[in-house]
Amino acid sequence: MSPRSRRLLLSFAALAASPLFATEVSWPTSMDRATLRSPEDFLQPTISGKPESGSFGMVREDGKRFHEGIDIKPVALNPDGEPLDLVLAAMDGQVAYVNPHVNGPYGKYVVLVHPDAELAVYTLYAHLAKIEPTLKVGAGVRRGTPIALMGHTSAGVSAITKDRSHLHFEVGLLLSTGFNNWYAAQPENRKSPNQHGLWNGQNLIGLNPLMVLGANNPNLLAVVRSQPVALSVVMHTAKTPDFVRRYPMLARGDNARTSHWYVEFSWQGMPLRWTALESTDPALPVGRWRLMELDQARRTQLIQRKMLGPDGRSAGELLQQNVEILLSTAR
Repeated sequence: MSPRSRRLLLSFAALAASPLFATEVSWPTSMDRATLRSPEDFLQPTISGKPESGSFGMVREDGKRFHEGIDIKPVALNPDGEPLDLVLAAMDGQVAYVNPHVNGPYGKYVVLVHPDAELAVYTLYAHLAKIEPTLKVGAGVRRGTPIALMGHTSAGVSAITKDRSHLHFEVGLLLSTGFNNWYAAQPENRKSPNQHGLWNGQNLIGLNPLMVLGANNPNLLAVVRSQPVALSVVMHTAKTPDFVRRYPMLARGDNARTSHWYVEFSWQGMPLRWTALESTDPALPVGRWRLMELDQARRTQLIQRKMLGPDGRSAGELLQQNVEILLSTAR
């Protein structure tokens, strides 16, 4: 077992022993969770064969490529080698999006939202072979309900062969309801229509799903808040960003009387805390936004994730993109 796998196992074991909180969570496939003893028992690796390549984070291409979720392998195959595992709703929620087409890296995928949780996260289920035909946007879904059949669909650069079938599973937050307008305004997207609306992967920011799956009843707000702050920015807004209106528990201060926000981000780009600032403070930066502080211990990781530029001091491509998406409803 590699050192990273050991760390994953310790994390998984510790979370599994966490005290009960509020949101009931189920394993998102028909795999028997009671049989799991280590990450190798459920992670589907890439063609590298390294188990950690199926986990969350900078785990691909020798740490150069980010993976937004975890890949869960099948435990049952038909005679042709196709998976028989069911994909299950991880929490009570509502259907937000159903994509029955193989027209992007996710292949066929489903997104659920969970408004009754402590924080209204989404869960995403990708590379599906078949989607339950009764699944309709807006419909309620109970935890543990079958929503699809595991598969290997994808229109990404590299095909997923059936021997690497898996469920790609994400838990995260929606950046902005203004995403469609932002996407259409980008010159590079003029010949690439947004086929998935608000549920395009660029508008989603995930956290490590094992922080949620490792406990039967996690407090999802506490899970999000527990992520370390890696950097912060100050934003100048004409209106309250819709992210703050959607996730008010991540904000503090008087929304109605501020035009500046101090926003703290995790290393992967998730906004963790928004603090309303006194707009009359002469120390506030000029302009739409500015990078303010960063955790020096995470500088290399932030550069790899493109939250920082190659110089380790300026805003990276991903940070710039996420901030502009967040500001798309606040101009």
